[in-house]
Amino acid sequence: MQKQKIITSILVLVIVGLLIIIILGSKNKTKDTARMKNDQSVPEIVEVGKKIPIFFYGNTCPHCKDVEEWMENNKIKEKMEIIKKEVYDNKANAQELSLAAQSCGLDTNNIGVPFLYAENKCFIGTPDIINYLSEKAGL
Repeated sequence: MQKQKIITSILVLVIVGLLIIIILGSKNKTKDTARMKNDQSVPEIVEVGKKIPIFFYGNTCPHCKDVEEWMENNKIKEKMEIIKKEVYDNKANAQELSLAAQSCGLDTNNIGVPFLYAENKCFIGTPDIINYLSEKAGL
């Protein structure tokens, strides 16, 4: 009976300890996210996008590949400056995509790629992006 009480006590302490670790870990994550959103240097993406189009893509996104192939076939990089940012494997780029979408008044929870931010406007999807780039590149 005494052994059972000791084992039960140890189990309760382990569970309480794990809960404390989870709670403290989630508080730090919330603080980091809030700090990223409030960081004055992050909205720089909005200023850059006013001057130079920013193409956000995912490295395994088939629609992004279509846009990239179209840009390559039409030599867009030779005709105009464009910044490319991969968002699936780069959290900073994904955060910048959210900020760009937010500046256009879009719901950042449902934003996807391909996505182009240019001249304070957001272009989502292959047709919109290709139409914009065609016009700007004089095609």
